[in-house]
Amino acid sequence: MRGVEGGRVVARALVVTDSQGKQRRLGRRLERGGEGEIFALRDRPDVIVKWYYPEVLDKRGEELHRKVEAMRGLRDAHMTRDVCWPLIRVFDERHRWIGFAMYRARGVKMSFLAHALLCERYFPGLDRRRIVAYLIRFIEIVQQLHEAGVCIGDYNLNNVFCVPSSGQVTLIDCDSYQLRVDGTFYPCPVGSPDMTPKEHQGVSFRHTVRTPRSEAFSLAIVLFKCLMLGRHPYDIVGGDDPVRNLRRGNFAYGRGQRDVPQGVWYELWRELPDTLRDMFVTTFTVGADAPAQRATLAQWHAALSDYREAMAAGRCAVHLAKPGRPRRSQVQHAR
Repeated sequence: MRGVEGGRVVARALVVTDSQGKQRRLGRRLERGGEGEIFALRDRPDVIVKWYYPEVLDKRGEELHRKVEAMRGLRDAHMTRDVCWPLIRVFDERHRWIGFAMYRARGVKMSFLAHALLCERYFPGLDRRRIVAYLIRFIEIVQQLHEAGVCIGDYNLNNVFCVPSSGQVTLIDCDSYQLRVDGTFYPCPVGSPDMTPKEHQGVSFRHTVRTPRSEAFSLAIVLFKCLMLGRHPYDIVGGDDPVRNLRRGNFAYGRGQRDVPQGVWYELWRELPDTLRDMFVTTFTVGADAPAQRATLAQWHAALSDYREAMAAGRCAVHLAKPGRPRRSQVQHAR
């Protein structure tokens, strides 16, 4: 933080106070988000602090404080280190609540995993087995949240971290999650249209109630993008943008596969087991309008576990198609 003394700008160390009144010095700012800033904690490299912007606190400070306290009440019984859950209340020098401390996530953003060019740089030697392992663990964490009555709501691949050297997955930015505690409903006020099911399109997220069925649709998009190296399921050759296609249930990889994008995408899709492909087709076509037709988290977990076993047994390919010129056969099939 900077101040002005005698007409010159000077740096000031940031200091916060925990709920016991102990002062904590913050390190460098790690990130700026939509509602606040993330800082390192100098004496605890495994802990970070979220400090909400003053304008956010002025407008929604009491609401945010209540929600974070409700989340802290769930922590011990339901949350693990796989979720960067609020741990400790944080106050400013006047003992006004300004945010919370949480454990720091390790690893690389899942958005780099789901990227045809960046995946190899951040995940050297990446193959299908590792991608499937990350996705299985991701589903298990979401199932854990659902068991606690918590929905993610805002599915964002930048808010999921994967450790390249292991199968560890960690979720961040959890204070936006939807939860219901002691009869009080706390919505998820944010979301991305291209990750949102049709029934929640065009509706204020602050008045949207996420359900396991709506979550299953968003989660299926995450699974597809990771298995297809970043390709969105509703990205269609010669078609509208993904959000419009989503609203129409116009899935390029449905039965017939006439609009599969050229390049490696056809090969990536072809190498998936029939069970997974059928689940994607059903979820992204009839499931776009009928939530009950969508594959559940348990079904995705079982199908991916079977896929992992098939790869271990040599029944399915483990290599990943690389970006480049499409093969002639791929282009013909994609037409």
